[in-house]
Amino acid sequence: MRMSTLFVAKPNRAHYAVAELERLGIIKAVITQNVDGLHQAAGSKNVIELHGTMKRAVCIACGRTYPMEVVIRKIDSGQIPPLCDECGGILKPDTVLFGEPVKDFDKARELALMSDAVLVIGSSLSVYPAAYIPIFVKEMGGKVIIINMEPTELDYIADVIIQCKAGDAMTLLLREIKDRLGIQQ
Repeated sequence: MRMSTLFVAKPNRAHYAVAELERLGIIKAVITQNVDGLHQAAGSKNVIELHGTMKRAVCIACGRTYPMEVVIRKIDSGQIPPLCDECGGILKPDTVLFGEPVKDFDKARELALMSDAVLVIGSSLSVYPAAYIPIFVKEMGGKVIIINMEPTELDYIADVIIQCKAGDAMTLLLREIKDRLGIQQ
């Protein structure tokens, strides 16, 4: 039942603003700890999901992946745990569980080391290794912009801190960037 709610969640204004900034070439990639697929649903193309995704499952034996809808149908039909059609192995959400390494961290680190800025949106920056991303950018001379409702553990390295709702901040930021680029709103 809990997994079924993933299919009704919708991107918010911040997700859409990030996708638009990517489309404009301002943002090169989205590095996220979220497992909900909302960045892609909003239109972002280059998304690195450090903690994986709940949108699919993976067989723990052979590695075959399945859309989560297929796995939910297996569960609804009484197959608990859901099993792989290929090898009979157990299917689990394609997410990082405690003790498992994050996904694509090397790619995320490489991007951070080449970036002139990082925009951190809605993160406490208390979960590692993801919290290293703004540190890498800062160490290479880049700027760190943090948008969060509360102070974060890395505010001390930030060049800009915006404490408000992500949707509000990103809507205003997108509008300002479009104005400066001369793009009609």
